[in-house]
Amino acid sequence: MMMKVMSLVLVAMAGCSSSASRMADCQAQGISKDACYIAEQNRQASINSATENAALRNAAAQYAQATPKYKKVTARIDGIDIKIYPADKQGYIESTAAALIEENADAQVYQKGIFTAIWYKRTHQVALMRDGKFVAKTKI
Repeated sequence: MMMKVMSLVLVAMAGCSSSASRMADCQAQGISKDACYIAEQNRQASINSATENAALRNAAAQYAQATPKYKKVTARIDGIDIKIYPADKQGYIESTAAALIEENADAQVYQKGIFTAIWYKRTHQVALMRDGKFVAKTKI
């Protein structure tokens, strides 16, 4: 019975323009003020929920467009394996996690022990340094 009343209230309130007019129309149909208030609150909650869902979908779509082309960068330089996940800011040198020590618009720099790996975002290259000395650079 309560569900039928709520459904009737929601249908009756759907075409109104303001909260006050919807409440007045609802009460004019003989429905209690409390039931009309609950129906109005549910209406507002459903509108807010729909708006929030749309915003989250839009944000997800924008994030997907902004995701870098390279989800995983792999290179083998001088016998050293390098794996970098630019979006996650995770790097691995010889299958061991490397610390992100620097990042800017052009590069991400990872270090593990004596090795430093540099991912050049714009030129799509990876460079390797050993003990602060340049070893080699490779194009991805």
